[in-house]
Amino acid sequence: MVDDASSAAGIPQPLMSYTRSMIDPSSDWKLIGDYAIWSGNRRVPEEPYVLHELFDSRVLPVPVSTARAILHAIKGGTWFHVQHLFGFWMRADVDTVWVDAPGNDGHYYTLILGGSKGLPGTLSSAWVCPSCGTLLHQHSVEITKRRFEAFLNSTAAQVALFNGDNDRRVCPACNARHPASYGFLNSEPRAAANA
Repeated sequence: MVDDASSAAGIPQPLMSYTRSMIDPSSDWKLIGDYAIWSGNRRVPEEPYVLHELFDSRVLPVPVSTARAILHAIKGGTWFHVQHLFGFWMRADVDTVWVDAPGNDGHYYTLILGGSKGLPGTLSSAWVCPSCGTLLHQHSVEITKRRFEAFLNSTAAQVALFNGDNDRRVCPACNARHPASYGFLNSEPRAAANA
């Protein structure tokens, strides 16, 4: 219970809850308190989203389960990619939580970044060689003032830049060519709120 004296003194009230049905067919990022939250789903027969993490040029998938829900913590500063959700790698300056919950008609997912005041403050996008794990190209965006939409718009522009530059797509370590990439849910850039 928040007393009226605390509210009047300018003490911020805590965020008491955020509720979203995981079966909701829409999927988008929401900024709630100190969190950026995405949730969505994949129906049968669509392939499930698969989380991958990059450790010392090794790509490690997080196993997908059809029997039980998985909650996986991604340590801040770790590059990660969700196959079929976005065609680039992400890195946040704060921990991220991945939830994969199987259901009768598919999988339900949530990706949560944040939890610390003012974070995430910097998000990065990158492309990794699918053959040897070398980082090919990366771009960082400070989002504390421009909000999370600045990162989403930036990645859409970076995908176009990456796809249009054959030199960026060829690995300097092994000469493998990265396939064409895609943005978050193949979305187009949108107007940045609070830019």
